[in-house]
Amino acid sequence: MKQPKIKKPYLLYVGNAFPHKNLERLLSSFKIILKDEPHLKLVLVGQIDYFYQRLEKLVQRLGLKTKVIFTGKVTDQELFWLYNNALVYVCPSLEEGFGLPGLEAMARNLPVICSNQGPLPEIYKQAAIYFNPENIQQMAEIILKVVSDEDLREKLKKAGQIQYQKYSWSQCAQETLVVYQTVMDSK
Repeated sequence: MKQPKIKKPYLLYVGNAFPHKNLERLLSSFKIILKDEPHLKLVLVGQIDYFYQRLEKLVQRLGLKTKVIFTGKVTDQELFWLYNNALVYVCPSLEEGFGLPGLEAMARNLPVICSNQGPLPEIYKQAAIYFNPENIQQMAEIILKVVSDEDLREKLKKAGQIQYQKYSWSQCAQETLVVYQTVMDSK
């Protein structure tokens, strides 16, 4: 499947479904969002495992079966298509190591909405809109604000294009080389 059969518009999340990823609250927030934006879908990308299976049961209980799409594991080409066709990327995580999917979203010109926890505000700076990941209502309000404001989405896209370039692999390699040279020169 090169182009997943997913109707736009949709919110996108990419990653695992471990409890600290806070997807249960995202689903509860999404239920609130649907009252104002009933045409939206939520696409969750990640290998179906025990944690995703738990989420599938929650989706059933919340009555969101027709609104939430579990893609399972996807190819790079499918992931590229999903990023390029999403309305926004959402990261509700309670804790994060680095937040690479958000940078991938920025690289694909996708507005990012995320948790204000961990290193995310430091990494994404003004290229994202933040919410308290424990506050379901606030999460819904922030997502609705970005979904309904095209100018804000465009502003986030432009800021994201600048921000993600600060984390390029070539720059990382160059900076690593400088560290190695400094260590070698000090010997």
